[in-house]
Amino acid sequence: MSTCPNCRTGTLHPRTVNYANWHGGQYVIVPNLPAWSCDVCALCRVDSEALQRLLPLIGPVTPPDPTQPRRAVAAKLAVGEQPHDETDPDRDRRAV
Repeated sequence: MSTCPNCRTGTLHPRTVNYANWHGGQYVIVPNLPAWSCDVCALCRVDSEALQRLLPLIGPVTPPDPTQPRRAVAAKLAVGEQPHDETDPDRDRRAV
């Protein structure tokens, strides 16, 4: 165990976390990845060794592609249907 680099007071303890980030234009979620958590400031860092083993499998971290539509929104829309109108006052009451 080591001292937290963020608060310099707490101690880092091992735990597992769900890692989520953009890799190659895809949003990747990896459950139960080893990490270190501070008992004072709650800083959480993914274990560097585990991340080094993971990156060759999923590729480097990349920002999301803003030119591509989000799949969750695109999947809910019927063919030819437009997303909700921002000027519609009842847009939050309609089922999507």
